[in-house]
Amino acid sequence: MSSIFSVHSLARNFLYDGKQYEEVKITWFVLERSKPLAPYEAAILDYGQLNEKERAFPEEYVNEQFSRVEAEALKNYLERRADTATRIEEIELPVSPNASGCRRLPRGGGNDFFILHRETAYRLPFKVEGYFSVRFAELKVSSDDRATVINKRS
Repeated sequence: MSSIFSVHSLARNFLYDGKQYEEVKITWFVLERSKPLAPYEAAILDYGQLNEKERAFPEEYVNEQFSRVEAEALKNYLERRADTATRIEEIELPVSPNASGCRRLPRGGGNDFFILHRETAYRLPFKVEGYFSVRFAELKVSSDDRATVINKRS
């Protein structure tokens, strides 16, 4: 069976909506894959028992993942960013029939997409976007406001 991989980055000093965050996790995914990396029957648990509507989400999940070559190419591309650490992980197959990709995740409230394939230096032969959330990320402390606050223990 073919292997598929996920790619995640931890971006430090992440700038979003005019604010800088200490660390933000980005989950990368492939757009517009025309042929699955692995046959759906083998890649999705109980695929034959799912109807067409039930197959849509796990199929999208499988199509958003990377081949080993794609994952390594993306990691090499991202390594030129000084404040970004990228990790590749093999996905255990078959995946759950409840698996869902990133494309349908909501935007807003600190959740958004990183449109990597629109960068001017982007030269990978496949389109990649990333999904991230700053909702629980720590804001970066950028200067001393000259205030000292001492909290008393109760």
